[in-house]
Amino acid sequence: MSNLKQQFKGLYVEFFWSAASFCSLFVKANKNANKILVLPAANLNGGFGEDIMITSFMNNFANGTPVCILNGYKIIREDYKTINKNIEFIDGFDDRVNFLKLLFLIKNCSLVYVIGADIMDGTYRVHNSINRLRVIELANRIGVKAQISGFSVSKNILPVVKAKFIKVAKDVRLKIRDVESYVRMKDFIPAEQLILTNDIAFICPDVPASYQSKTYEDYKTWVAAAKAKGKSIIGVCPNAIQAKKIGFENYLSGFKQLLEGFLEVGDYAFVFLYHDIRPICDEASDSTFSRILNEYFGAKSVDCFYTDQIRNGVELKGYVSLVDFTITGRMHLGISGLTFSKPMFGVSYANKFEGMVKLFDVDPNSCLIDYDKLSESKEKIRLFTKNFAAIENSVKNNIQKVKLETSNNYTHG
Repeated sequence: MSNLKQQFKGLYVEFFWSAASFCSLFVKANKNANKILVLPAANLNGGFGEDIMITSFMNNFANGTPVCILNGYKIIREDYKTINKNIEFIDGFDDRVNFLKLLFLIKNCSLVYVIGADIMDGTYRVHNSINRLRVIELANRIGVKAQISGFSVSKNILPVVKAKFIKVAKDVRLKIRDVESYVRMKDFIPAEQLILTNDIAFICPDVPASYQSKTYEDYKTWVAAAKAKGKSIIGVCPNAIQAKKIGFENYLSGFKQLLEGFLEVGDYAFVFLYHDIRPICDEASDSTFSRILNEYFGAKSVDCFYTDQIRNGVELKGYVSLVDFTITGRMHLGISGLTFSKPMFGVSYANKFEGMVKLFDVDPNSCLIDYDKLSESKEKIRLFTKNFAAIENSVKNNIQKVKLETSNNYTHG
C-alpha cells in the first residue's frame, strides 16, 4: 500500500511539473517584485543548522528585502522574531509539491535562493534534490534570478541528479563548499560555472538579543566559576543521526568513553549542548543524549551544565562563544565554535568534516574521530591535546580568510 502511495505522489508531482514547465513558456517575471523566496535545506522545525544558515542569508544578503521561507508544512516560529525581521513562513514544498502553484509564487519574487548544504546530491532523498533544482530551473525560464548556497556532494552522486545539475549549470553558477566536492563537480560541470566557497553558516552573525535570558545568565555564572577553578570548558554536542546508525546504547557508551578519555588528560568542565531537537533515534534527539550525559557525569562529580531552554542555532552561538573548544558530532555547531576561533574535535561521519578542517590548515588526523570508533579514542585525544596550541593558532589565523571566502555564497549579476 505504501508503494502505491509513493507512486501516486510521484505521478502527482510529475503532472504539476509538466504543467508548470508548459505554463512557464507564457509566464514572465514581475519586474517590480520586491520579495525573496528562500528554500531551507530542511523544514525549520528543530534543526539548528537551518536556523543559522537562514539567519546568515537574511543578515548578509537580503539587504532588508522581505523574505518568504518555503517549508513543507505550516511553521510557526515565534523565536525568529528576535533574530530575523521581514520574514514570512509559507508551506507547500513537500512530497506532493504543486509546481504550477509554485510557478506563480516565483513569478512575484526578485530572487529564488536555495540553501544547498548537503541536501543537493540525492544522498538523503533523491526527490528533495531534484525538486530543488526544478525550482531553480523554473525561475530561470521566467527570468527570475536564482542562486544556490555552497553545498557538498558525495563520491556517489546519483546519475539522475548529475544530469539535472548539468542542465541547471547552463544558467546558474554552482557554489561548492569544500575542495573535495569541487573536484567531483568539475568532472561533469565546466569550471567557469563553479564557485568554490565555504558553508554559509560561517558568516551567521551574533545576535546577543537572542540569548539574553536568565538561563544564559546562569550559564555565564557557571562558566566563570569553572574557570576560576582552573578548568577549561568543553562544549559537547552528540548527534542522534550517528546514534541511530550504530544503536542508542553503543553510541552513548562510546561518547562516555570519549569524554572520560579527555578527563584523564586535563582538568575540564562540560557544557552539554545540542544542534537538533527533533526525535531522530527513535524518540531521542541530540538533546536527549546531552541530558543523559549531563546526568551521568554530574553523578561522578564532574563540573557540568545543561539546559533544555535553547530554542535555535542563533541563540546557541552565545553558549558556544564561552567554551574553550568543542567536541561535536554536528558540523554546524563546530562551525559556530570556529567563528569564535574555538577549535573543534569532530566526531565525524560521511566525510563531512575533513574538508572543513583543512580550511584552517589543520590535519584532520589530529582532530577527528569516526563516530563508530569512539571507544578507540585515546590516541586521537592524545594527538588533539598535544597539538592543541598549534590547532588553536591555525584557527585564529585562518578564520577571517574563511569568512571572507564565504561571502561568495551570494553573487551579483
